[in-house]
Amino acid sequence: MLRTAFTGLRARRLVPTLVAVVLAVAFVAGTLIYRDTAQAALYDEYARAARNVGAAVTARDDGRLEPSVLDRARADAGVAEADGRRAERLPLLDRRGRLVTDVGQPGYGINAGAVARLRPFDVRTGRVPQTGGEAALDIRTAERITVSVGDEITVVGAGERRQRLRVVGLVEVTGFRGGRTSTVVVTDAELTRLTGADGYREVVAALKPGADAAAVRDRLGSGLDARARTGIQLRKDLAKAASGQLGGLLVGIGLFALVAVLVAGFVIVNTFGILMAQRLRETALLRCVGAGRGQVFRLVLAEAVLVGLAGAALGTGLGVLVALLMSRFSTALGLPAGDVVLSPLPLLVGPGLGLLVTVGAAVAPALRASRVRPMAALRAAVPESGSMRRITLVPAALAALAALAGTALTVAGLRGTGGALEAMALVMLGGIGNFAALLLLMPRLVGPVVRALGWLPGRLFGVPARMAVANAARHPARTAATTATLLIGVGLMAGGGTVAATANRTAEAQLNKAFPVDYLLTPAVPGELVPAGVAGEVRAAGFPVAAPVKQGQAGDVLVGTVGAGAEVFAADVRPGTAVVPAAGQVRATAGSTIELVAGDRRLRLTVAAVVQSSSLVGDAVIAEADFATLFPDVRDDGLVLVKAAPGLSAAAARQRLDETLAAHPLVQVADLAEVRDERNAEIGQMLAIIAALLAFALVIAVIGIGNTLSLSVLERARESWLVRALGLTRGQLRATLLAEALLMALAGALGGVAFGVLYGWLATKAAFGAVHPLLSVPFGRLAGFVALAAAAAVLAAVLPARRAARA
Repeated sequence: MLRTAFTGLRARRLVPTLVAVVLAVAFVAGTLIYRDTAQAALYDEYARAARNVGAAVTARDDGRLEPSVLDRARADAGVAEADGRRAERLPLLDRRGRLVTDVGQPGYGINAGAVARLRPFDVRTGRVPQTGGEAALDIRTAERITVSVGDEITVVGAGERRQRLRVVGLVEVTGFRGGRTSTVVVTDAELTRLTGADGYREVVAALKPGADAAAVRDRLGSGLDARARTGIQLRKDLAKAASGQLGGLLVGIGLFALVAVLVAGFVIVNTFGILMAQRLRETALLRCVGAGRGQVFRLVLAEAVLVGLAGAALGTGLGVLVALLMSRFSTALGLPAGDVVLSPLPLLVGPGLGLLVTVGAAVAPALRASRVRPMAALRAAVPESGSMRRITLVPAALAALAALAGTALTVAGLRGTGGALEAMALVMLGGIGNFAALLLLMPRLVGPVVRALGWLPGRLFGVPARMAVANAARHPARTAATTATLLIGVGLMAGGGTVAATANRTAEAQLNKAFPVDYLLTPAVPGELVPAGVAGEVRAAGFPVAAPVKQGQAGDVLVGTVGAGAEVFAADVRPGTAVVPAAGQVRATAGSTIELVAGDRRLRLTVAAVVQSSSLVGDAVIAEADFATLFPDVRDDGLVLVKAAPGLSAAAARQRLDETLAAHPLVQVADLAEVRDERNAEIGQMLAIIAALLAFALVIAVIGIGNTLSLSVLERARESWLVRALGLTRGQLRATLLAEALLMALAGALGGVAFGVLYGWLATKAAFGAVHPLLSVPFGRLAGFVALAAAAAVLAAVLPARRAARA
């Protein structure tokens, strides 16, 4: 029987199935290989901060270690060399005098250190600073602000004093206090002069040969309120912190890989189902010459195993290339890239999963083939595979249960009192349940959908279009399995696009409603405030609105008040009342009473309004007089809302604002127009990533359409001869096949769009909670998805159509 399987493979049209398996295995194996590659690269990058370190003592939280800790380390019998590491906030200005930040955070200054092999950085160009007035800059920031060795940079020291430093080297910093923010390296004395701070964040030691790292660690940490670790422990902690950066990305890619496997499973089931129906007489002849039911069953599974093994081998090889492309792409996201790492897990799991899916998908067709009676070989005609079983009571019952469970989970998510993530997860689980119900009902639904889609083309284009509609509708099980592959891929694209567009539109509306201003002035250093006089200086510079926002903490509630220019806030706030943003910490309704407690001071207020706007000012916004009662010691501002004069261009307004704030370099300017542009760019990038990842699933789906049509051409050979004899031209016969492919693609793509938009909207609604999101459907992008799927399906049908036209 094995020899029969090998012989049969040459005659079977299983190449498209093999391609589907190859792509699915490549995505899974590539994801796993990329995970190992990225983790190894991150580990290598962060572990460099622990090179040559045998023991380390790290200050807790934001504390510092006394110089005596370093003296103790240098005097220890097991220590060869020891050094202290310092890191203090040291904001850097670019050439235009603007603050250099990363995710809104200014950078650090670190000390050059006295022991070269224990430095948490590598010198790439130049040298380390040796005297005051010299500095080395991390290479990432140097490229960003176009600074090279020999140039001067400006840093902001204690008391907002600007200091000029000459760059003598470019370094690569990893692991210790940075790597992702601007880092300026100076001498110990210079760091103290610039920041006014002293003490070490960490003391590290290189050990003598044969020294016990654990014993040295215990001696160095004895009696200190600090964290003492061996070098191995330090490297593990750094690697763990590094791996956290990859968690979300890897989970997302893994989900897309599972989608590719699911789509491939549909293709394989459909292919083997059609093949078994076409081989009815051949199978019956095998039974006539003595083959038992078990032998027929094993024959079909043997073919599936051979296809699975070939696909697994080729897919694993392609997976290495996929991992390499992912690694290169991750550099654009700020993640390190390294050489491809091949560990046993991806080389076993990827091929194993591909083989399992292939064989599992062939089990049901194999069982049907084993039930063929020998007498079927004597029939004059072979039943078409279109006679595949209509929907029965069991699938209908399962669909009803899945729909009931999915709807219940969706309603629970929309009504949920938990967090946004829990609510969104419930809605997504509900979507999976309802999607499963839709797949089970597809054989009943696909016929009416195809007829509806083909009604107008049938009237316009005559016989070929009507024949295409009839062909697609008379094989509901086959058409349903084929269109399901596109339904999954396009549905995920539509859902992701709807979530992104709705979130973007809602955020834009909230920003415009809550803050109809042009700029936000915020403190650059966390925990600091904007000096009280800044708002007045900005108003004096010709800005009609510069509204200071004071903030205080009353338990878990951030309380804010808007000063002069309060009309820029979304609602009028009067003494004795509070305005509560819907997305804030306070859960209240208009007219209810809330109590704010700050220390021994209490304030009872009536909620004047619950607004659908951002809680940037506070979770409860109150009048200035009430704020002064609750927080009498707050003098400086948490932020300032600025609106430019009408008629002043954006460039001129920004230049005037920068000149006004020149004396306050630690006041950060957020240009809301730039914020909007950055958000739009991020959302566009996210959608592009989703589309790129789902391209694998769509390619597999299109292969499935081409495969189905290729096999149906063989199945309908006699029918093709007959319609050609009745006068159908070759061109019309080709058009029939192309139209059939187009109808199947449109049915799947349009169904995916409808389902994706619905659950994209529901998921966004659950995630926003009390805030009412504004639905935004990216019609242009979705139309592009549908058109791309349709064009690809027609392209996949070209070869089957040419083959049919030869009849």
